[in-house]
Amino acid sequence: MILIGRNLSPFVRRTAAVMNMVNAQYQQKMLSTADDQTEIKESNPIGRVPALILPDGETLIDSNAIIDYVIEEFDTSRQLLAIEGAERRKILRTTLLSHGVMEKSVAISYEQNRRPTEKIYPEWLMYLEAQLNQGLDALEKIASSSSEWLHGDTITLADITTVCLIDYLRIRMPDNIESKGISALLALSEKANAIDAIGKTRPNI
Repeated sequence: MILIGRNLSPFVRRTAAVMNMVNAQYQQKMLSTADDQTEIKESNPIGRVPALILPDGETLIDSNAIIDYVIEEFDTSRQLLAIEGAERRKILRTTLLSHGVMEKSVAISYEQNRRPTEKIYPEWLMYLEAQLNQGLDALEKIASSSSEWLHGDTITLADITTVCLIDYLRIRMPDNIESKGISALLALSEKANAIDAIGKTRPNI
């Protein structure tokens, strides 16, 4: 299998980390959406990452769809995501909350770094930042009330997604990450990154 995209993208990184956790063998093509659009569009017509090319040539797009496939095929113990019931719904809720905050953080980064300064819309940027902070507050509450991992004594998809979010914020918003009151989330990041399958996907910036 071939994973398309760089781990600087938190969406690519969460996919790579999940694949490592379940020992799914793959190669990674470190393509950037900023510099490699032509090649990326060969796998995804809209030029987004990640994409996963399967051995038979089928291509999956979007981290959620790819991870769904990877867990179904390789996570035989269903450690990362329960197959059904309340536990599955709980993990998915936190996962998708983290994924939503991830989307807001990427949108803020694009607004601040890719748009000409004179064309930045301050009210829109403030709205995105409010959404990000509200989401972080909700995730911090979950992390603060957890003893081991976010949902029990084993790591799940919710933890991996949340850690990829926090590490992305550390890269893109290093000056104010410590002021956001997310000590439990920062501790979760350090704990998860101590696991080689996750830590080795951490971008070197």
